[in-house]
Amino acid sequence: MSKVEAIKEVFGEFMGATLVGYSTSEIFFEQWEPWNDLPIRLAFDNGQIIAVVWSRFDDLWLSNDLSLPFDIGDSKVRWVENAFEEVNRLIGGAILSVSLGQSCLELEDRKISLDTRLIIETDQGVMDIFNALDENGYAYLPARPQNLTECVP
Repeated sequence: MSKVEAIKEVFGEFMGATLVGYSTSEIFFEQWEPWNDLPIRLAFDNGQIIAVVWSRFDDLWLSNDLSLPFDIGDSKVRWVENAFEEVNRLIGGAILSVSLGQSCLELEDRKISLDTRLIIETDQGVMDIFNALDENGYAYLPARPQNLTECVP
């Protein structure tokens, strides 16, 4: 299934739903540390969740349950609610649109555009869930970017 088809399937019924919170994971080594290899779990006012993770470089993994994209073995993991102050500005926002955005991969003297950003537009701003080297990165944007491509050929 393509990324666009997966987005339509997972987010299709959520247009207009209100984001009421989210959770991200932490792993315990010698202390608790963020573990953005696991999904961000977005919670909505209809009681449903959507889990999102860039599980491999440009592989978008989406789910409507608490499953994980890979086995975590005996790792000690905990889920933390609303951990990113900047992203918290989106809590209470209604989902307006969801789309892919591109990032630029540079190989030698070539620039290659890859779909490695999930842009979730709400009526309170935009959540950018992007690939941060095989894990999720998160950003708040005040408005949907006009040009979602960072790579200029």
